[in-house]
Amino acid sequence: MAALLKYDIFVARYVVKFGGTSVGNIDRIQRAAGIVVELANAGHEIVVVVSAMAGMTNQLVGYANTLSTEYTPEHDVVTTSGEQITAGLMALALQKCEFSAQSFLAWQIAIETDANHGDAKILNISADHLKSCLAHGIIPVVAGFQGLTQSNRITTLGRGGSDITAVALAAAVNADSCYIYTDVEGVYTADPRIVPNAQKIDVISYPAMLVLASHGAKVLHARCVELGMQHEVDLHVRSSFVTATGTRITSEESTKKINGIAHSLNEVYISLTGTAEQFDHVINTLAAANIAIDMKTQPFPETLHFTINKTDIEHAKSIFTELKSTLSFDTLAIDPNIVKISIIGVGVMHDLTIEPRVLNVLRAHQINVYLTSRSDIKLSLVIAHDQMTKAIGILHDLLIVNNVNEPLN
Repeated sequence: MAALLKYDIFVARYVVKFGGTSVGNIDRIQRAAGIVVELANAGHEIVVVVSAMAGMTNQLVGYANTLSTEYTPEHDVVTTSGEQITAGLMALALQKCEFSAQSFLAWQIAIETDANHGDAKILNISADHLKSCLAHGIIPVVAGFQGLTQSNRITTLGRGGSDITAVALAAAVNADSCYIYTDVEGVYTADPRIVPNAQKIDVISYPAMLVLASHGAKVLHARCVELGMQHEVDLHVRSSFVTATGTRITSEESTKKINGIAHSLNEVYISLTGTAEQFDHVINTLAAANIAIDMKTQPFPETLHFTINKTDIEHAKSIFTELKSTLSFDTLAIDPNIVKISIIGVGVMHDLTIEPRVLNVLRAHQINVYLTSRSDIKLSLVIAHDQMTKAIGILHDLLIVNNVNEPLN
């Protein structure tokens, strides 16, 4: 087997991560290996991170849940086996291309995490072994999504875990960039499945991408973006199926007023009528139960509207049942059929005409806005779910397509 061709001075050091669809079968693994080979042949030093094959993690979770629905450390042992398989297959594919490659699991390169099984946080990474591999012309292939506690128990990193592994490794080995290969060409100004004329974003800042990811954009998990921002890792989102430049996420400030429109179906809308004292008691009781209120407004003294996450709704209902007997508030309405739409960009702060224009255009199309909230680079609003596609399309045309998204002066 030939060793990786070594240059006197390598061009760059990259961490390259492939998602589940990019390694969904042997043909796709070989295609992904071809991307690595192309980069290596150009003289770059490469660390590869892989997810499990598409669908495999869900299958493994199903196996574990048939024996125990209570999450235990053994669930992590089961679910991390998917990445182990892919790492071994990717190393074999690179070896078939006559490159030196070696697969690694978390314990072999000391990805240390806390003991929060199923959603662990990385505490420390020892990069010495990876750097040694690179120095000797070996391409390390690391199984993503997993870590190891101080007591030598396997953990998983939760949603977006392999992306988090890739960004953390990029910081640890001082990589020039981290490439996230997936089944889309980059980050878009809206979900292309909802807005056919959504535009690929070439460059976006960490804060704008973090808000997009936190409010429904599915390309990258918010924790991954946050980690990249913390360690100033230059991130690139690209497709493993087409040749395109993708989207770069960086510390550079965007010159666009609006970067994109995200949406989330994870909210429940709650409306109460009563007194200020009753509302205070409800809010305090929810907070004591660790139920976070996301958006809130009190348009009249006797009316309170707010949203909570859908995962908390059953717990919240039981609290409302208990409180109603003592507080006797007038009415309670719970509506899960809503969507939160978030408009992200520095224009939200700098162009004060955006919010009234958004509300006016939605009103003109008979779209009722239940709630709004505004921060430095985000304007969020809640509407009925059945008006989601129409509303996002209208707002995308208004803010991005029809000459409203000109650069800031």
